[in-house]
Amino acid sequence: MLATAFVLALCTVVERLASRGTFRWGERWPGVLFGLLNPVFAILIAIPLKLLWAKVGVAPVVHLSPLGLGVVGTTLLTLLATDFLMYWEHRFEHRFMWPVHAVHHSVEHLSAANSFSHPAQFVPMFAIISVPLSLVDFGSVAVPALVSTTVFFLQLFIHSPVKLGLGPLRHIFVDPPFHRIHHSLEERHFDRNFSILFSFWDRVFGTQVMPAKDQWPEVGIHEARSPRSVAELLTFPLRLWGVLPPLAAATSEPDETSALPEPDAAANRHSALGV
Repeated sequence: MLATAFVLALCTVVERLASRGTFRWGERWPGVLFGLLNPVFAILIAIPLKLLWAKVGVAPVVHLSPLGLGVVGTTLLTLLATDFLMYWEHRFEHRFMWPVHAVHHSVEHLSAANSFSHPAQFVPMFAIISVPLSLVDFGSVAVPALVSTTVFFLQLFIHSPVKLGLGPLRHIFVDPPFHRIHHSLEERHFDRNFSILFSFWDRVFGTQVMPAKDQWPEVGIHEARSPRSVAELLTFPLRLWGVLPPLAAATSEPDETSALPEPDAAANRHSALGV
């Protein structure tokens, strides 16, 4: 939790000094709280899962040590496999859990603090990412530690509203402009750029939109504004499901409204592609 707090604080300072767009403190703190609890959730998932496998006698089905790649090579291979799983988990949320995932997309001013969303997201993450990886013998505790650290840092980086791009390397790795397309309010960008680490997964599976030079679209969703409190964050899916009254919809400047779809348009679901 201390490491998470340090990284979030560092990113926030950088964003305050070099933010591209409006800087809003109020929209950050629910995500900061969720981010600080993220390591706790991870431990609550990992330990019982390991104990369960030990109790039922399930051994790892994949052993990476015989490949002879060393810690660095094994870490790179694991990052590739992890990002593949994250790509499809991300698409699953868009297709089948949009009201939950929409908490994350509702943010109108992206930042590192908004990298974390709703606790219910841990359900598909557990099933699609944690369970498969728990059946892998990495050969060293350093490998999962390095993978977790890398994923954590890059998740923060790609959501930061800073003018830091990777140039030609964007064809391999995700950077903030590439991921911002995923959060765009423009219908042509819906269900695009799902990747978290390696941008080529989107190219392989036909969901890539490479941002043009200096392209920086407005973000958010048309169904509702971003949660302003922890209570609003936790109840947000219930509001999109119609169980509770909806939050006020996000608004646009008068000269921008005509370019956006109507609030009840199917395109606002951000789930047109499916899986």
